[in-house]
Amino acid sequence: MFLSPLFSPYALLLLPLIFYILPYLRNRSIRNVPGPFAARFSNLWLLYQARRGRRYLAVDAAHKKYGTLVRIQPDHVSVADPEAIPIIYSHTVRYHSEYYDAFVSIRRGLFNTRDRAEHSRKRKAVSHTFSAKSISQFEPFIEANLQELVKQWNRLSDTATGAGKEYAEMDCLHWFNYTAFDIIGDLAFGAPFGMLSKGKDIAEVRSTPDSPPTYAPAIQVLNRRGEVSNTLGCYPALKPFAKYLPDPFFRNGLKAVQDLAGIAVARVNLRFAAQEKGETQRNDLLARLMEAKDEDGNRLGREELTAEALTQLIAGSDTTSNTSCALLYWCTKTPGVMDRLRKEIDEVVPSGVMVPSYDSVKDLP
Repeated sequence: MFLSPLFSPYALLLLPLIFYILPYLRNRSIRNVPGPFAARFSNLWLLYQARRGRRYLAVDAAHKKYGTLVRIQPDHVSVADPEAIPIIYSHTVRYHSEYYDAFVSIRRGLFNTRDRAEHSRKRKAVSHTFSAKSISQFEPFIEANLQELVKQWNRLSDTATGAGKEYAEMDCLHWFNYTAFDIIGDLAFGAPFGMLSKGKDIAEVRSTPDSPPTYAPAIQVLNRRGEVSNTLGCYPALKPFAKYLPDPFFRNGLKAVQDLAGIAVARVNLRFAAQEKGETQRNDLLARLMEAKDEDGNRLGREELTAEALTQLIAGSDTTSNTSCALLYWCTKTPGVMDRLRKEIDEVVPSGVMVPSYDSVKDLP
């Protein structure tokens, strides 16, 4: 009977209050750090901003209001000071919060592992993949995809000219997305996705190596996966239940996470099948990952290999396409840049060469 007060309606009403007050009280060391009132007690403030696609704007506005240090979650302080970068990201004080748990799909990879020893093991295993020698061996695959891009743009130009137009109109970002995905696909999975040749966003998906293939828009899938993972990273405990939420953002986003993992599974499966038949001898990124060994001489298992290959796809696709599109935009919009660029290239690249080698342009001003 002495426990009965704990189960009274009044006690139950106090549970939510305790749930939000305890994190605030527990983190006494940052209690005086200013920030939005709701953010001091709950992760929901930051999750709400991320769901609206306004996290960066909300955090920036908070810094303008409160200063260099802002408490944006009960246990999370945002720092707007460049001098703090080497301290926060020091190799000797390395800490990954539970935010990274939301990004795990196949298994933990180099990006989202939170265990320091495991991160060190993975880093040592894959570091040789990005040596100068390895990267130089990737150039033929990059060049082949750039040749396909030039071919497709020439086709669009010829079509427009044949129709009596002065020039072709297109969204270059789409084509840079296709290029980046095909290059990363070629390097990380053994073959391009074929987006450039098809001129559209499409990729094969398999939930397991033996399941039948389906198809999904990979670029759209990658974007959705990033949006939902970034949002759930604000409240990782919500991830197992997110698909049941009424907001389709979470349901569709988690489906994108599965589809992106399925793309990696399908590609790695094809590569292993080709290797078993002796049909492939490629010095690409996936080959380097397949050769990788940790300090004990153990190779990466297929699941871990797939997770690391997927990490390369995520890390190297949208960053490459966005940067390429921005470079083209500012080159064409800034007076005099294109003329100077043509002049410099014409001095070192022979006539008729559409995709110059790295060696031929590496010393340009």
